[in-house]
Amino acid sequence: MARKMGEAEKILRDQGARVTPQRVAILKAVESTGSHPDADTVYRHVSRELPHISRDTVYRTLSMMEEKKIIGSVLSVGNAKRYDPNTAKHHHLICIRCRKIFDFAAEKFDRLEPPAPMIERFQVVRTTVQVEGVCDDCQSRKNG
Repeated sequence: MARKMGEAEKILRDQGARVTPQRVAILKAVESTGSHPDADTVYRHVSRELPHISRDTVYRTLSMMEEKKIIGSVLSVGNAKRYDPNTAKHHHLICIRCRKIFDFAAEKFDRLEPPAPMIERFQVVRTTVQVEGVCDDCQSRKNG
């Protein structure tokens, strides 16, 4: 899903974000890792290309991109926030062993609504489902 340089620049511009080499590199790093990277993984990836970039710049840029809906995020209990280049409606399978995150689409999950008493007290901004389990790779390591 990695975009070409011009596409990354266009996405930033379309969302009202200033286009800088750092921002383009960060967006491309989120997309190219292929596995919902955390901020430190993005930093390590970007610092190969831009050795003088600060960890703070990466964290602030990821936060800005999430706020502008250029990228999404996945929260998992007890783990760092992970970033997701896929902003389309989807859900996640999370391996409880290796912590890999896999995207999936399921219309029946798209239609889930919180119970009415909760909606009265809580403004829902998005509904996503996270399913936890053990991925094929981890299953075969244990069985192999």
